[in-house]
Amino acid sequence: MTDHDDVYAEFRTGFLADRDVAWINVFHEVQRNHKDDIDAWAQAFLDFHPVPHQRTVAAITAWADQLPWPDDRDGIDQARMAVRISIAMRMSYASEQKTYSFLEFAKLLGVKEHSIWHIIDVGDIRPHSIIDDFQNKPLPEVVDSLRFSDSDIETFQQEIRRRRHEDFMVEYADVYVPDEGPAARGLEFGPGWTGIVEQFCDQLRAFERGHFVVALRWGKEKFGSLRLFTRDDPSTLTTLQRYWLSRLRERARRQSLRICQECGQPGRLRLGAHAATLCDRHKHLVGELRSEDGVILDPDHADAGEPPTWTDAELGLDQGVTIDLAKQMEIDFRPLLSPDLKLDGTDQELNDLRKKLLAVDRAIGRHHEIKFSKRNKGYQIAIEHPRSMSTVDEIKRDAIIAEIELIMSGEQV
Repeated sequence: MTDHDDVYAEFRTGFLADRDVAWINVFHEVQRNHKDDIDAWAQAFLDFHPVPHQRTVAAITAWADQLPWPDDRDGIDQARMAVRISIAMRMSYASEQKTYSFLEFAKLLGVKEHSIWHIIDVGDIRPHSIIDDFQNKPLPEVVDSLRFSDSDIETFQQEIRRRRHEDFMVEYADVYVPDEGPAARGLEFGPGWTGIVEQFCDQLRAFERGHFVVALRWGKEKFGSLRLFTRDDPSTLTTLQRYWLSRLRERARRQSLRICQECGQPGRLRLGAHAATLCDRHKHLVGELRSEDGVILDPDHADAGEPPTWTDAELGLDQGVTIDLAKQMEIDFRPLLSPDLKLDGTDQELNDLRKKLLAVDRAIGRHHEIKFSKRNKGYQIAIEHPRSMSTVDEIKRDAIIAEIELIMSGEQV
């Protein structure tokens, strides 16, 4: 005897024998004229009761009795019976579907078992069958209860593709150059942070338009925040380029502390069995929360002596969304500006200043520091002391100064 024999027994051969002819005629008419409505309501029951032991005769009857049936239609009792029959037929068909165990399903999809388990543990996707309250049951019992059907294959394949960032790798192939070699790393972070990485790569594209070529190489989650690594040679970058790149990485890291790494919704750092940035719906993934949960917001700036209570502004999360606009100059060029030089980002003159600064930065390369100062009219650039690693001779230095003078005069941009 199967689990659902009591459901099927209701509709044994001849179950209409005790009905009068008029009732039966209305029943058949309802089935013909309203088949789509009845089938949709029956399927809704199965979707709302995904676990087999929930699909009892009592549950099916209660569901059918709630059928929304317009007052101007005849045959409400017949429609309810049709719903119950439709549910039973769908259950009978489902029971005949091929199902796969946990190990069989992982092998079928060509992934490790832990990849499938994590998707289930997140809780957004359910397999064909799993015991109730599985997150509070012993793991062996949960694994034994798992069954997957053919209809689960595409759902899990799409989720695995999302977690592997496959669409991102195609869309950003121009600025994402995968790590190589025996110890190569990949994109080792949750799918909820893909949007942050896309913003990061959009800026790399903007850099490339300014002849500053940098590619994303790999990324990971560490202590609950996002860490991104690029393909570049720091020894060849100018002062401004190094500053921009480090600021761009730090912005991505701090943004990740506000976004759930699983779903991309607002979240915060959670401290339990491990650290992870999660929303309320996914916070169970770190297990029981520790006492310092909710106190430490940024693991890179934790002070054991005096627990931090940073605001968004103190975290630097509200300092603009791009580093390519003139109104962001005071933030971006802060290390290069004298204290007396205040920029509001609204004057066309500032756009000209930005272009000159970029040109000067390329001209002096990595060997010198520069500093903008304000004059009575316009601006001037002061070349600071050479770096200790500088090998620029006096002739080359004079050539750099001459080029800067051309840039500042507007004769060369």
